[in-house]
Amino acid sequence: MSESSDKPKVFFMVAVLAFAIILVDDRWVRVGLGLLPALLLARRALGGAGIGGAGDAPPTTVERRQNPGVRDQIQELLKLIREFYTTCHMVAVGQLEPAKAKAKAQQVEGRLNTMMTEMIEQVEAMAPSE
Repeated sequence: MSESSDKPKVFFMVAVLAFAIILVDDRWVRVGLGLLPALLLARRALGGAGIGGAGDAPPTTVERRQNPGVRDQIQELLKLIREFYTTCHMVAVGQLEPAKAKAKAQQVEGRLNTMMTEMIEQVEAMAPSE
């Protein structure tokens, strides 16, 4: 599948994700609506067939285990996602003040930005020089 034909699909998935996070009040509906496009986008970003392309065969267990850096980053990303959803839930049930929740969300965002920078630097270092 060509990159240009993926753009509308990716945009649609991001729109569904934004709709789920911003406009849906029910926690389980929000999680359900948000999780599916997030997983499809993550799979597509990793080169799989998450949005509609055929994609390559998924890496074997041995291949995944041979890249501990990627595994560590995925574990950290999952930890941040769980922390963010826990923060949202605590605000929704009144166990956390909105100001404290905003501070926690900003910390998560900062860590995500740091992770993204590190991943970009790693990819650029691995890219063949021209």
